[in-house]
Amino acid sequence: MNGTLFTLFLLTATVLGFSQSEKVSLLEENQGKRTHLFVQNHTADTLNVFLRVAAEGFRRSADKPILKDLLPHSKTKMTTLIALEGIPSTYTYDLIVNEFRDNAISVAHDSEVIDISETLNGKLVLFTKGECGKCQLLEALLTSERIPHQNFNIEEDMALYEQLLQFLEKQNNLPETLNFPIIWDREKVLFGYEDLQEVLNRLRK
Repeated sequence: MNGTLFTLFLLTATVLGFSQSEKVSLLEENQGKRTHLFVQNHTADTLNVFLRVAAEGFRRSADKPILKDLLPHSKTKMTTLIALEGIPSTYTYDLIVNEFRDNAISVAHDSEVIDISETLNGKLVLFTKGECGKCQLLEALLTSERIPHQNFNIEEDMALYEQLLQFLEKQNNLPETLNFPIIWDREKVLFGYEDLQEVLNRLRK
């Protein structure tokens, strides 16, 4: 598998090579005939990336170019390649970070500014995002059991999310990959969960 990564600059006509390990990297997960491609954002910024896959031995839909915004320290699914029967399958890709775009998801200037330390102090707080089944399930159970908590969708309040990342970084609690939901359990942080009942029992305390 070969890949190239470029960083584009608006004020120049040149395309400069950039090390994947510095900003983003392409990851793959294989499940039978399916190869799921993800891009890992290693930075604390929201990045806009373009992925173009040149595939052989996969369905034609694999060749569609993809443009997405990647949240800070996130792993985002970009596409799924489905192998054809009886044909060797290979692919190459171009992964482009668009530096000339505004990398920040816009936040309304008149929105309330929230102090992250005050928000977290002694409280149970969920940081969730769209299309996160585990986020929705945990939020629903906490609500149904009337366990006091707050829930923030990071895609709706990027300013608060950036405060959270800075707060965790100061505490040396910021992993390279963030699993959702991010759960602030009064004084400790959890990144996602495997066993719903286990995490629910912990949060009841």
